[in-house]
Amino acid sequence: MIRKASDSWFRKRLMRLTSLEKRAVNSPRHAKRTVNVALDLLSSIELAPDARCLELGCGQGTLARLLVERFGARVTATDFDPAQVDLAQSKLRDLGEKVSLQVIDARSLPYEDGQFDAVFSFGVMHHIAGGWRQVVGEVSRVLSPTGVFVFTDIYVARWLMWILRVFAPRADLLDYVPLAQVLAEKKLDVTSQTRERRSAGLLSYGKTIASKKRAG
Repeated sequence: MIRKASDSWFRKRLMRLTSLEKRAVNSPRHAKRTVNVALDLLSSIELAPDARCLELGCGQGTLARLLVERFGARVTATDFDPAQVDLAQSKLRDLGEKVSLQVIDARSLPYEDGQFDAVFSFGVMHHIAGGWRQVVGEVSRVLSPTGVFVFTDIYVARWLMWILRVFAPRADLLDYVPLAQVLAEKKLDVTSQTRERRSAGLLSYGKTIASKKRAG
């Protein structure tokens, strides 16, 4: 994601993966887990042949490959980190024109309205404090009238979120309750939602499918 000059230090820091996070994201173990999570979510939706898919946060390109090889999709894979896009490019060369890769800011997507049949975001929005609302709005805008938003993310426990807000009251960290409200405001209907507790209840991991609401 291209960092903007107006971003605070705190926001920029959240938007950057640490070296340890990068090592984990680019590991074979993470690739295997990504495939398993994606297959679980994709079992609940139907992608048409040649579906137009957008991925936010492509990492090493695991999901893009799955979407092309297993589901016959055309994928635009993106990331805020040029190094991750370069890595994914090197791993996906054999897929040719079925995958295009770009460095983009998910808060301001450079795509036309209704351009994609599905948007995927795995563990991205919690990194965009103060901007995840814009991401949801942009996702809704670029989705087709029958499109779906398929995403996973990490949520902090409610009591811990209150403590964090004392120290960073303007950060607008990702929170499940306002996220659900923003999804509804942006005309995205949650059709599937699962959450599991992690780290002794300090965090939860959620998998969500939201469908574009049809006019009328």
